[in-house]
Amino acid sequence: MSITIIEKKVCVEYEVEERKKMTKIMIVDDEPDLREMLDLTMKKEGYETEMAEDGSDFLEKINEFQPDIVTLDVMMPGSTTKEILQKLRRKKSNPKIILLTVVRYSNEQKEKVFKMGNVVDYIKKPFELDDLMDAVKKHVQRSL
Repeated sequence: MSITIIEKKVCVEYEVEERKKMTKIMIVDDEPDLREMLDLTMKKEGYETEMAEDGSDFLEKINEFQPDIVTLDVMMPGSTTKEILQKLRRKKSNPKIILLTVVRYSNEQKEKVFKMGNVVDYIKKPFELDDLMDAVKKHVQRSL
């Protein structure tokens, strides 16, 4: 009986690792240093990545790259997050969105944000890299 449990655990861990290799993540942030750091970290973890410097760049690249997960900075020049999410609904792609923000939202505001689109997580800047990576891994595993 314990052999079966071990085999299942190994099988699940293998599936997670294989899924991670296939997972595409788009990093959308106007801060070049943060974008580069997240890109390097995600690649090191085995994810395929693409970067965008703002909402317009993101919306131009999304159909070709087809990300599974997007880390989206809330405060960028140009389009608002709400506008970006509305335009995203009209695209072919349907990625999970992890918002990165310096803005503190009330619980009511968070509820509205989570209803705006495919927003699955909200991380307050500055953040610990481990917290973001845990969120990414959680949503990759939920895709299995």
